[in-house]
Amino acid sequence: MTPDYDVEALGLSSPPAQAVVTSYRPAVSVRNNGVHVAYASGYIRIYSAGLLIFTTEVYSAAIAPGETGPALGVDYWTPPKEGQYIANGYVSCPLDQDEPNNNLAPSGISVSGTPPPPPTPVPLHAAQHEEGGKDELSIDGLKGLTASAQIPLPHVTAHQAGGSDQLNVGALLGELAADQPPKVHGNSKHNPQMATSSALSQHESAASAHTAATNLEQKANKGVANGYAELDGFGAVPILELAIGSDTGFGKRFLAIDRKWTSPIPAGLVVLWETQNPTPTDWTQVVLSSPPPFGYIWIKYNPSA
Repeated sequence: MTPDYDVEALGLSSPPAQAVVTSYRPAVSVRNNGVHVAYASGYIRIYSAGLLIFTTEVYSAAIAPGETGPALGVDYWTPPKEGQYIANGYVSCPLDQDEPNNNLAPSGISVSGTPPPPPTPVPLHAAQHEEGGKDELSIDGLKGLTASAQIPLPHVTAHQAGGSDQLNVGALLGELAADQPPKVHGNSKHNPQMATSSALSQHESAASAHTAATNLEQKANKGVANGYAELDGFGAVPILELAIGSDTGFGKRFLAIDRKWTSPIPAGLVVLWETQNPTPTDWTQVVLSSPPPFGYIWIKYNPSA
């Protein structure tokens, strides 16, 4: 059964089994046998002739399940002289579930000779890597950042129409710095379709611009000759907008139900009258069970004998 948390010390990875008199950073190779990310820690000890001569703590970075990584020493070790040394150690992790595999098996270290001589210094040769040099550097395809900012070569024509890297703003989001003139396009590009100038002209000059069911009267025809009458606040045609006949005296005739002026006026006829106008001769105010609209009174025709 796979443990939740377990690290195993696989072996000493530094110093090597065959070493020289130089500095080493001790390290243990560690495998994560658990199912969770682990952080290993522990120590390495080095002995000479059975005596402990060096010890350091070791720590690893995060090691994924099933992966292997180094647990590196905090301190560096330099063999004091040639000879045979033995290193052992121990690594673990929080909640480690398998103790025996945490121990680093004793590892022999044979130190012989002195450190290898330093490499021969490379002669100064920056010029051969610079522009025009025999080993000129090229950063084409180079990843990462250069030490200083690079000035791009002039290449505006490459992005213009027909250029090798022509720009395409077809799917570009946001607003362009300058207004773009639209291409000539038909009404099929509009949804819903827009009225053309020709259609608008025909609409304005048409006698009946709308269908019979929705035909509308022009507002300019309200209250003018050959137009339509406006209504007052009570839904009635104002008296001043009624047609004036040859007999202009009020009380001489009335508008019958057939919409024709009739004369003589029958005695007892009751009509609405605007209170702002004086009651005409031969008419008197009466009170009915149905009150008149605001601004009106009922008057009755009572011709004098």
